[in-house]
Amino acid sequence: MAISLPQQRPVSPSTTKLHHALLTSLTPLTLTHTHLSLTQETSLHPLLSTALGSISKIYSLPITLSLQTLLETIFPSDTLPILLDQTGMLLSGLDDHAKAILYIQAITGLVLIFQHLSKHDDITTAGIVERELRLFQQNEQKKEALDKIEESGLLSECFTKEAVVEFLVSAIERQQQEEKEEQPAPERTEMEAVFTNEKADWDMGGRPYGNMGLPWGFTIMALN
Repeated sequence: MAISLPQQRPVSPSTTKLHHALLTSLTPLTLTHTHLSLTQETSLHPLLSTALGSISKIYSLPITLSLQTLLETIFPSDTLPILLDQTGMLLSGLDDHAKAILYIQAITGLVLIFQHLSKHDDITTAGIVERELRLFQQNEQKKEALDKIEESGLLSECFTKEAVVEFLVSAIERQQQEEKEEQPAPERTEMEAVFTNEKADWDMGGRPYGNMGLPWGFTIMALN
């Protein structure tokens, strides 16, 4: 069954960047008779390095992230050697379908990271970036999004690259929505807690404020 384009939806600036980053990064893929495959490359590393440069320019974050660090955040350790190998020896053991799947998963993971980081105004120090990457590495929705690419039959029956991009945009936006829904409610700030406690102290279960310090039921008589 061929993948069809989803219905048009409102396009936000975030979605525009997402769409542009994916479409630009999928340039190395070729489409032949509904079958997507990578161009004749001996290694994924140079393709991913080029894609990372393009994605970085699109999102314009005030940080520099190495390809290896990002791939370590996206993939399990047993997959990394194939992605980081620059000789092509490890990649030669995969067929065209597996190569294309791996490349698309890597691109999707890279874009997911930049989408995630771009939503934080405080991404300015290495410590904050490291924290966010660690959280992303443990994210279950990320894994589900990458698994969906492998399970979708995306590469064997596709008519346009645009259909692939739309599929990936939908998968990423769904992942982000699920992640947002799982976030716990924000905790009260220290100032809110102080204010609430003070209000409770002054409220005293509904007693009139003028009776503070007196046994319940007693009042202060006005003097003539």
